Amino acid sequence: MDLHVIGPLASPAERAAVDAVLGPPESGWVGGPRNTGTDGHAAGGGHATRARRSELLPALHAVQSRIGWISTPALNYICKRLAVAPAEAYGVATFYALYATNPRPPVVAHVCDDIACRLAGAEALCGDLTRSVGPAGEPIRDGRATWLRSPCLGLCDMAPAALVTVAGERPATYRMAPVDAAGVLGALESDTRSATTYHGIPLPQPPADRPRLLARIGTVDPTSLDGYRASGGYDALTRAIEMGAEGVIAEVTASKLMGRGGAAFPTGRKWAAVAAQGAQPHYLVCNADESEPGTFKDRVLLEGDPFATVEAMTIAAFATGASKGYLYLRGEYPEAAALVTNAIDQARAANLLGPDILGSGFAFDIELRRGAGAYICGEETALFESIEGKRGEPR
Repeated sequence: MDLHVIGPLASPAERAAVDAVLGPPESGWVGGPRNTGTDGHAAGGGHATRARRSELLPALHAVQSRIGWISTPALNYICKRLAVAPAEAYGVATFYALYATNPRPPVVAHVCDDIACRLAGAEALCGDLTRSVGPAGEPIRDGRATWLRSPCLGLCDMAPAALVTVAGERPATYRMAPVDAAGVLGALESDTRSATTYHGIPLPQPPADRPRLLARIGTVDPTSLDGYRASGGYDALTRAIEMGAEGVIAEVTASKLMGRGGAAFPTGRKWAAVAAQGAQPHYLVCNADESEPGTFKDRVLLEGDPFATVEAMTIAAFATGASKGYLYLRGEYPEAAALVTNAIDQARAANLLGPDILGSGFAFDIELRRGAGAYICGEETALFESIEGKRGEPR
């Protein structure tokens, strides 16, 4: 691919942020030192580079977290690394609400003013902030901080809520819920994580029969693989491997398990259709990009019982013959991202993910892919586009 970029080079900090995600450039063709002449023209790429297009969002996340916004030189450097046209990369960067392509203060408080938070006093909260430090988007602290209005953050059970992002060498993203004006102002005055933040996931109400999906929440440490296994975790995967892929699909079909979306499509039929496809590789995608106001079930499950989702994905992959899984998580869930990453790492270390799971010869691994603030990415095909490093537009 021929790329034509004009302007200053990316700063050392911007390059370091990108290289931390993509690895150092292997040659001048992919962002390394190279004389491109005076017109900024560079030819390069190749199949291996273009195959990494799906890493565009992680690279954009890295610059946003380190600098606080994505400059044109930083975007150009990413384009060279991934052989993506600058105009196309700019279209991606401007599609997602959590990315900024114009200078923005490093500390930003995103204050939810959607339905649930509005009913819990978000408008009064925003009014207090406006009177205290100025309207949304107005820089304070000599340009070090600002606050913005935000759509739903998935904290409807603890409204009103805010998401705080702190860019820098030690970036932080955290949520505050419930929060008042004093809490938001305190976060804006600090360049580190606030002491008063997120008050955790809600415990399930005690019905006559405890919900199966919530059984471990509040009782089993979500950071402990040992705790998960002591409560029956990974027994299902062990049994699935003993049954074989066809046996698992037959069991799921007989159970009449179905998707919880609007279509209520039988899960067994979907798995059987994928398993029957001869084309390889097969991919498994877990959609955790819930964005509708009032919806936070995925957050509760992933923060309270992350190993269950990792195990469930592994069973589904075994049944369908998938070798790679993506767990797409909305960017507004930093705690869930940390807990899922920990669960994946521990599962991999225990041979529950990787090239030879439980000595069965079955190979499967999971990559966490974070969204960046796009409501539409909850739609299946838009999510696929986002994973591939594109604008999250439905196919």
